[in-house]
Amino acid sequence: MSGDGVVAHNRRTYLAENVDPTRTHLNIEYCYTPIEEAYHQLFDAVLAEFNAKQKRKDRCIENYYEKIRDGKQEKTFYEVIFQVGNKDDMGAAGENAELAKTILDKFYRSFLERNPQLHVYSAHLHMDEATPHLHIDFIPFTTGSKRGLSTRVSLKQALADQGITGEGRSLTERDLWVQKEKESLAAIMLEHGIEWEQKGEHKEHLSVLEFKREKRKEEIAELEQTLERVQQKQVSVQAVEQIEAKPLPLTSKVAVEREDYQTLVTAAQKFVVQEKQEGKLKKLLKDAKKTIADLKAKIESLVTELAAVKDELAQYKSVRGQLRTADLEKENDRLRSRLRTYEDVISRNNLWHFFSGSRGKNRNRDDAR
Repeated sequence: MSGDGVVAHNRRTYLAENVDPTRTHLNIEYCYTPIEEAYHQLFDAVLAEFNAKQKRKDRCIENYYEKIRDGKQEKTFYEVIFQVGNKDDMGAAGENAELAKTILDKFYRSFLERNPQLHVYSAHLHMDEATPHLHIDFIPFTTGSKRGLSTRVSLKQALADQGITGEGRSLTERDLWVQKEKESLAAIMLEHGIEWEQKGEHKEHLSVLEFKREKRKEEIAELEQTLERVQQKQVSVQAVEQIEAKPLPLTSKVAVEREDYQTLVTAAQKFVVQEKQEGKLKKLLKDAKKTIADLKAKIESLVTELAAVKDELAQYKSVRGQLRTADLEKENDRLRSRLRTYEDVISRNNLWHFFSGSRGKNRNRDDAR
């Protein structure tokens, strides 16, 4: 489990309704460090080394705890709860309460030895609820990492460093680790004369798809057994091929019990339906992949087009900026001044021609007289 408020409950910062405050003094707090402080203790040194190697400031990590908290790959911490028995045979107010406390106390101390890659920052043994139980909150970490921080948060790798490797989604590292911890607790229980009564195998951790696969494997196994019985009774190949198409004729050549026959028919019908469904799913998946590919191509085209527009805009801004420089403004003022000078010269020249023309006309009139 993980999430805000868990540790606060464990430390009895507040009392829930199921807590008996008259027995709270019997609880044991093995350790507690605020989680932010625990992260500083674990990662500050390697974080400083990591940041010192970065040539770009945007790749530096300011706060590793916040990075993990805001990310989606890892959880900031994990909590496991261990309990022996239940309220009926190991009740906190019953005669076996102290025995349960002794077992859990010994288990906690061995837990630290078995799990060097799990940094326990908060651990509490509760005796004030219905049944004694142990809360252990830890930060999983791995060292010598080639990617990111040399020491970083990783449950999968932390357990791998302890020699625990999963077998796919149906049986993860955590599943195997929890099972091993249960076995360690059972061994301590046995030292005190208590056997582990296993209630049976539970598969709640399986996803829906994996559960369906398991069911299909069981159906295949049953079908194989039926086919084996049919083959032992010398069923002809032609008769078996008729199962999916039409009822199997019960002739002297095909001595098949009605129960086996019905099992084969039902199984064949199921597989026909399943194959059709899988065919539809494959087609939908193929169409989805094509749509995704088309969208990616369209996005790449738009990104290229956007980059070209940005370049064009940058060039325009650059030219516009150059046109507005102080030198050009001075040149414009100089040209305007020269233009006004030329206009004044032209204007005076026109006036001179005007007056010169007038005097010439007057002289002509005088000569005529």
